[in-house]
Amino acid sequence: MLKTANKGQWVINHRQLSLENGFKVVELDPKQYALLVLLLKFKHQDVSKTQILSEVWGQRVVSEDAIYVAVNGLRKLLGDDAKSPKYIKTISGVGYRWVGPPISEPLPSMLDSYLLKAVFGLLLIALILFWQLPRQPVGGEVPEHLVEPYNQARYIISNHPEELETAISLLQTVTVDRPDLIEPLYWLAKAYFMRLQPQSANFHRDKLQLEVILQRILDSNEDHKGANLLFAKLIFMGAMDVESAQPYFLRSLPSSEGHHMYGQYLLAQGKIQQALKHIQTYQSLDPNGYSSESVAWVYMMSQNFDEAKNVLEKLRPYSNSNRFYHVCLRAIYEQLGEYELAVNELLWVMRYEGYNHEELAQVQSLFDLHGMKGVYRWLLFHDTRKADVGHYTAPMSLARYATAIGDNQLALHYLEQSRLAGQYAFMWVAADPHFLSLRDDIQFNEMVNKYILKLDKS
Repeated sequence: MLKTANKGQWVINHRQLSLENGFKVVELDPKQYALLVLLLKFKHQDVSKTQILSEVWGQRVVSEDAIYVAVNGLRKLLGDDAKSPKYIKTISGVGYRWVGPPISEPLPSMLDSYLLKAVFGLLLIALILFWQLPRQPVGGEVPEHLVEPYNQARYIISNHPEELETAISLLQTVTVDRPDLIEPLYWLAKAYFMRLQPQSANFHRDKLQLEVILQRILDSNEDHKGANLLFAKLIFMGAMDVESAQPYFLRSLPSSEGHHMYGQYLLAQGKIQQALKHIQTYQSLDPNGYSSESVAWVYMMSQNFDEAKNVLEKLRPYSNSNRFYHVCLRAIYEQLGEYELAVNELLWVMRYEGYNHEELAQVQSLFDLHGMKGVYRWLLFHDTRKADVGHYTAPMSLARYATAIGDNQLALHYLEQSRLAGQYAFMWVAADPHFLSLRDDIQFNEMVNKYILKLDKS
């Protein structure tokens, strides 16, 4: 039994997923454990149902009933009462709040102390060995016995991202054998970046690991375009630091993906013409850049909706089965006030995302009765799938739906949740015409000015 600070005080065991108070031990299932950790992380603050769904269930689509089951199960284990809560309070219309005392970590036993010292010692040795590796990775060729795992890993990263862990394992084998080579390190960094999940409990650890690898590469070759681009994206989207990202973006040029991402970076700041110039350069450098949905997106962000529509019309014979094409077309039709065409594009995307016939018919019926507001109200309050139908995932999607129905306060609430969750989409809210109705709102502008560079006034 773990040692506890005081009899009757709950102690959490992260290894065993259990709670103990000196009198009894209660086992938590994985969802109860994840929910408890989330509530404790934001103790005495409201945690929305959307945030719970996002952080506890991740990409799985479940209804709010799953939250009720997890909360009630946790309350039962703690001996809590929903009507007179000692630990978990229901916040009507929002979610839940931890109102109980802090839950302690276990006091280490003598054995645990030895284990902790041993682990610390191993980590120290690992760090020493790491920094004693050749300080200047070189651009030499991968030796023959490592070519096969190296090429296999690159193929997986480029074509089968669902097998990312396999690629990482292969690249770790290569980089341990030859830590002096730049390109295997770069591909390992690329795989780590693809694996980053801002809402993951391991995000900060994974981000730090990636920063160390990228810094090793740039210490050797500060002009490595791929490493500069990864660092720029990591700073811009991972840390939401706009100003610090720019030098790395500039050192990633000229390269096709560098121009593409720098254009998106400029777009986030409202620098439309500069953004369009870099997107067009990307098109000229990369054959895949001919698919100009990204160009249409820049035109749409600049509120040049007719030009955006013209760009997409040119692509209709080539992109009709492309999801992003339909997402862009829906957005443009909606901004042009062509709502019947917009809802048809939305239904196409919903069908693509697996919505059934009954759900699609319900959306069509709500549109016929109440227009786009009826559709967005359903997506906000009644949609149980919460799939990305062209408005990103929750909580950003909920912010967009709330804006569409005219509930600005609810939209601002979800925008703040999106920022706290580290959603990349938050970085583009200042330029997104979907949030036009918020641009006169003091709270919205404070948020934009604090976390994103001010809109270009020139």
